[in-house]
Amino acid sequence: MGTRGQAAQPTARPTRLMTLAALAVAELLLVILAYQVMASIECRQTEIEAACRALRSMTARGLAVITVMALYFWLRPTGYRALADRAIAHPGHRIWMLFHLLGLVLIFLPLPLFGTAEISHAFTPTLIFLTIGGLLTAAGAIFWVTPLRVWRDWMRNDSYLLPLALFTGFLTPDFADLMRPLWEWSTLSSLTFFLVFLVLTLTGFDVGVHPPTYEIGVEGFWVQIASQCSGVEGIALITIFMGFYAVLMRPELRQKRFWLILFPLAVFASWLFNILRIAILIVIGARVSPEHALNGFHSYAGWLMFTALALLIVLIAHLAQWLHRTPLTTHPTATIRHDPLAARIVPFIVMMLSGVFVSAFWPDPEAGYPVRAALMALPLLFFLPALRDLWRRPSIEAALVGLVIGVAWITTAATQEPPQAETPSLLWISTRLLGTILLVPIIEELFFRGYLLRRLHRDTLVWTVLAVGVSSLLFGFMHDRLLAGTLAGVAFGLLYLRRSETSDAIVAHIVANATIAIAALLTAKWALI
Repeated sequence: MGTRGQAAQPTARPTRLMTLAALAVAELLLVILAYQVMASIECRQTEIEAACRALRSMTARGLAVITVMALYFWLRPTGYRALADRAIAHPGHRIWMLFHLLGLVLIFLPLPLFGTAEISHAFTPTLIFLTIGGLLTAAGAIFWVTPLRVWRDWMRNDSYLLPLALFTGFLTPDFADLMRPLWEWSTLSSLTFFLVFLVLTLTGFDVGVHPPTYEIGVEGFWVQIASQCSGVEGIALITIFMGFYAVLMRPELRQKRFWLILFPLAVFASWLFNILRIAILIVIGARVSPEHALNGFHSYAGWLMFTALALLIVLIAHLAQWLHRTPLTTHPTATIRHDPLAARIVPFIVMMLSGVFVSAFWPDPEAGYPVRAALMALPLLFFLPALRDLWRRPSIEAALVGLVIGVAWITTAATQEPPQAETPSLLWISTRLLGTILLVPIIEELFFRGYLLRRLHRDTLVWTVLAVGVSSLLFGFMHDRLLAGTLAGVAFGLLYLRRSETSDAIVAHIVANATIAIAALLTAKWALI
């Protein structure tokens, strides 16, 4: 085990293990965007409601698994280095990446096959595609990193701690269900009910209550504070993450202080956090949209908010000197700002998370674009040193290709403009133009061309076609117009391969989006952007 505060030493080039971690995060966010934002599946309309609800829990399970994996590699740098070195010495066969990509295609195939609006009525084939695709995606990525025997030897030396922790993280929603009866206390329900009422009253709302059934409402929107509103998801996440942290840091952690002082405070904080969550849910249902409060905020925000709280508590535990036997060691954090791999991946992850965030708080995610633009700008500013190192002078051909793509996008757009309730505000127009012209092109090209295409590309025709095709297809899924987006991705990919410079693809993307944005600004056809 490494000492507290250590970070894994950077290798000369990104390892397959780092690629696996990045792909896991990015692909999970793409699945969330595809199946919970673009094509939300309504389980009550499906043929197999129980299977549908189990499938929807995979988002929470995937989020917990990825978080546990990130905690492990952060707190066990020696374990990470041992596995990374083995993966470099014994890489898996390239055929496994083909299985991984085939799995991704199967996961997203139901969207164009059945349509986003009717996917709930074709749930059985969708479930088959998602199950087979998920298994192929996971197996392909794991065995592409290194063969099974290498994984087995490494896990045996580490007492199988990581797979046990990942399995525990996968079962987090089930632990929450098992813990729910422990919170079905009438006194606790009454206190939660009263504090939600107090929060809403103090914030100026006229609150209606029905104490016998624990129902509370504002402006005609009512909820019942039952066991489902107990916040056990947060308690389960905190228990699992803090337990994992205690196991990893057991030689130097003061266990009694950790469990007898910090853990009860963390549970109490999670309970208070849940009261605030219920109050926000009621306000959204009353002032924004009842449907969005129940199917949007309730679905997206809960696990994200509780995961963030659990990670914050673990971070506090890691930085609290009184919980550890050894002194805190500080290390410079500036080096990560120069990390080219992080600069290519982290902004894309933040962009995807920002989409989930605005979908949770705004019934029309487009209305929350100013917040999303601010969130996208933060990682670009943070990684500015690395971006400067990556930047090269672009070619004039890149700008010309971007102009052609922009004009083609405009001329092939739908002739019928969707109805708009009102003219967007100046703030929305400004941030939308900033995001469309600058932020999104940089973030998407750093990830799709600078990272994904670059990692898939080999000096053979087959792998070149595969790298361009896969990165472009995934890029197309990010846009409402799949075919046009995929073809644009092919053009950006060929530009990148021409000089192996991300700056060419970025400039082409900027020029294309700027052309489209100017047309939208002149014609007020905001659907173009």
